[in-house]
Amino acid sequence: MTWFFEQFREAYGERENMCFMSDRNESIWKGTTRVYPGLEHFACIWHLCCNVLKNFHRNTEDLKKLFFTMAKAYTIQQFEAIMQRIDQIDPRIRDYLYDIGYSKWSRAYSKCKRTWTMTSNIAESLNNVNRIARRLPVISLLEFMRVTVQRWIHKHNEEAAKTRSELTKKYDLVLHKSIALSSSMRVIPSTVDMHAVVDGPKRYIVNLNTKMCSCGRFQNDEIPCGHGIAVLRYRRLHETDYCSPFYSLKNFQDTYAIPVEPLPCESTWDIPSYVSEPKLMPPGPKRAAGRPQLKRWKGFADVKFKRSKVTCSRCRQVGHNRTTCSNYPVQKK
Repeated sequence: MTWFFEQFREAYGERENMCFMSDRNESIWKGTTRVYPGLEHFACIWHLCCNVLKNFHRNTEDLKKLFFTMAKAYTIQQFEAIMQRIDQIDPRIRDYLYDIGYSKWSRAYSKCKRTWTMTSNIAESLNNVNRIARRLPVISLLEFMRVTVQRWIHKHNEEAAKTRSELTKKYDLVLHKSIALSSSMRVIPSTVDMHAVVDGPKRYIVNLNTKMCSCGRFQNDEIPCGHGIAVLRYRRLHETDYCSPFYSLKNFQDTYAIPVEPLPCESTWDIPSYVSEPKLMPPGPKRAAGRPQLKRWKGFADVKFKRSKVTCSRCRQVGHNRTTCSNYPVQKK
């Protein structure tokens, strides 16, 4: 993994607010620490949730919902309130998560803005796409990936051509939800930038200069929350001007501006001699014994437990026992 991240750094470099997300694999953490010593490395909350359920034998929907809600909480107050509810289920979970480090997986304690990236789902999705192609020869595998990327770029270009808003479809929908929530809020101005927003029984502070709100959504998601929208409409400012440029339609179009061109028939290729003449030898390491794994191992959260059905030893019918089976004599007291 160290070699992989060295090649990655040569191709991608190091950028502002850059961070890593993984399933807490030890080799990945060591590789990123050696090549990118100053960058943050976060843990996928899905894999971490599976570890919590497995280690403490608490495979319940309530605990899973509480954990994901706590990990995605925007403020420390919300985080601690949910943690107290988890303490009622099992107080040992707090110490386990504290040893890992709250800043490694929770949004409230995070030192880097990850927006909505809380899991390694994008890597899992790519693995699911090429799970069958990985069994093909190298050339066929590369061709499969080339055609797949070619289709993805064409699909996204068509999506961008149909979009009429300044933001992409996904984030334009998020913005409109915030606009709908802001309709019932009341704004109390303090300065040109500072405002108090009354939302029912609660009050929030919005700073337009720093693009921050005391609810935590504005600065973390880098898109105006409902309280920020209320202030922007009060000041008659445009909402999209306060959104991250990463959500803009222009950046989305620029991302997929370079197409993957189709290849002609292999018989028409003009292959240089320095490519065709050398013979590549197979890799040195031997393949491990046994059949290679094709499907991923299911996590503890994926396993659904079912109650075993009792079968009567006398009549072989499901659901019978000594008290319900007619073949057993009833003993009188």
